[in-house]
Amino acid sequence: MGRLFNPRFGTSPISLGIPIVVFIFLVFAAPHFTSGENLSNLISQIVVLLIGSLGQLVVALVGGIDLSIGSLVSLTSCVISTQQSLATAIPLCIGLAILVGTANGVGTAVFGVHPLIMTFSMATFLQGVAYFILPAPSNAIPAGLQSLANITVGGAPIAIVWCVAAVGTTYVLLRRSQLGLHIYAIGASAANAHLNGLRVVPSTIAAYVFCSLSAVCAGLFLSARVASADPTMGGSLALDSITAIALGNVQLTGGIGGVLGAVTGALTLGLLANGMNLMGISPFVRSAFTGVLLLVAISLQKRKVIGL
Repeated sequence: MGRLFNPRFGTSPISLGIPIVVFIFLVFAAPHFTSGENLSNLISQIVVLLIGSLGQLVVALVGGIDLSIGSLVSLTSCVISTQQSLATAIPLCIGLAILVGTANGVGTAVFGVHPLIMTFSMATFLQGVAYFILPAPSNAIPAGLQSLANITVGGAPIAIVWCVAAVGTTYVLLRRSQLGLHIYAIGASAANAHLNGLRVVPSTIAAYVFCSLSAVCAGLFLSARVASADPTMGGSLALDSITAIALGNVQLTGGIGGVLGAVTGALTLGLLANGMNLMGISPFVRSAFTGVLLLVAISLQKRKVIGL
């Protein structure tokens, strides 16, 4: 229990309890919430948010933020609509993620551009490219893409496999690799990390590349799930992913947070979105509610100094 609530990982009984309380509330308040069809749909909805939140988590731990992941999700769907085969579409999208992540990382870590400005500029650029490639939604996607999101494995939706793979990969990166240790150290104090011999710039760039790779994975899954490509597909993911990690007590100042926090935050936000949809609440109200939720979550955070 002590390791679970380690201050470095930001997990608290409140952050763990919120999704449980929301789930119990929706069981009684939202019609058809516990139906098999809705629960399967809920899992598929949460996958994209969870993958994006895990990428956002890694960037937040080095003290950064990535506003470009939503536009990268949209661009991913547009790029794969230009390909006839997954064999060319997936490597092309991975190359795109590495390019975008490296540009974001170099801009912030080498040239000192503020992460908000760097990634917002990148988001605007990527959105423009997405509209250039695909001005209107299209259902022209590579053959076989739908199977990545709409089949079952051992009777369970493949969305669960995506969730387990995303959580496991991020956990190994942060808790079982040297790069993970460096990411926490840089977020706690980049200056101290540098004085202790850590390579701050390459580790920061790697964090942004990981986030961009997460966005591409989310884009592939979302395109497969809806069997179409859309230049606005990832529009709300940047705000949603930041809100999710804030709800999971991940501090946006860096150095504090963990995979469990990102998971609980994504679950909370996903449950709320699903519940509002079932109760017939306008999506515009949901968007406004997400903004308020982010403000409250950030306001309640208290910075704790975690050094090397």
